[in-house]
Amino acid sequence: MSWTETGFGLNDYCVLAGVIIAWGIYFFIPKLFSKQFRVLIFIFSLTVASIMDNSFGVIPFDYYDIMDGPKYTGMDLVVYLLYPPYGYFFLYFYKKLCLSDKYIVFFISIATIFSICYEWLFHKVGVFHYKNGFQIVYSICFYLFFQTFFIIYYRLVELKH
Repeated sequence: MSWTETGFGLNDYCVLAGVIIAWGIYFFIPKLFSKQFRVLIFIFSLTVASIMDNSFGVIPFDYYDIMDGPKYTGMDLVVYLLYPPYGYFFLYFYKKLCLSDKYIVFFISIATIFSICYEWLFHKVGVFHYKNGFQIVYSICFYLFFQTFFIIYYRLVELKH
């Protein structure tokens, strides 16, 4: 792979557009959670993304690079601004839809399909670069696991209130 930062490209514009759209939606939709829980949602979303990137995006796995190569740039950090609103939207729709237990698997499956489509789009515009045999289909396991864990976490927090 020989991509390098050569200037502001399509991937940079797509990330900035994604950040503006996601945060714009977040600021305009009604808030269903307390400020404290919103902060926890944001921290959880950033932590999961960071753990995954710093586990599977580096040696010994080194399955993908973000943006323009293996070295971090400022735009790599901007990519992380996409994760907090996504985590919020995930729990927002879960709560807003008032899903019974029999629909949770369906909800997580739909959210996983949406996540894979979003990741695929970002792969196509050059935000994610897969390597060393990694394929997008492997991301399905991560989405299923972390979205399930996120709902369990939400339910535990909800029970305490």
